[in-house]
Amino acid sequence: MKKFNMFITFLVLPIYWIRSQVIRRFGSETKKDKELRMYPDHYLGFRRISVKIIGKQPNSQTPCIYIANHQSMNDIFITIAAVNKPFRFIAKKELFTNPISGTFMKMSQSYPLDREDPKQSLMILKQALKDVEKGYSILAFPEGTRSHTKEMLPFKDGMFAVLRKANVPIVPMYIQESFNENQKEFNVHFCQAIEKDTYQTMKTIELSQLVRTLMEEKMKSIYA
Repeated sequence: MKKFNMFITFLVLPIYWIRSQVIRRFGSETKKDKELRMYPDHYLGFRRISVKIIGKQPNSQTPCIYIANHQSMNDIFITIAAVNKPFRFIAKKELFTNPISGTFMKMSQSYPLDREDPKQSLMILKQALKDVEKGYSILAFPEGTRSHTKEMLPFKDGMFAVLRKANVPIVPMYIQESFNENQKEFNVHFCQAIEKDTYQTMKTIELSQLVRTLMEEKMKSIYA
């Protein structure tokens, strides 16, 4: 079944690639969001996989910064399905140069971080923050890469130095078992949002540790 799914995926991939090229260049914001929201339905739905939301997130009109763990490539589709508003990813630049994922990441107007160039990463994060102030939402994976396990890798604390200057809720979320190929339902657990009045008084490391603690507590409650 896995080989069949992969075969179908690569068979139809050129169609999606062409669609995304056209929409990226000529589509409206609404059209881009509609296209992106279609991918989880197709990619996960074809595999008869559903996404279940557990917990509350701010209403769909409130710009937010979402922070998620990262277990597999499924997480891109899972987060699009779970988050109740359009958002842009903060992701490693390799996803933007990859011939398969690059067009999709560019269409979402996401932010490519160069882990080898701290100055470039800082500029990108500052741009993301400016866009948040304009009303956009963003989502970051602070581990920086996939863990392939329920446990989280160490966070890249640097991004929190910029994110702590935002004026919107920070919403930690824990994605459960997305690395498990036998799963037919991916659960996304939303933690309590951290309001600006709380995190703006924190130092970078303190904010990073608070976000991680909330996510670890959620993980422990899941596997208790």
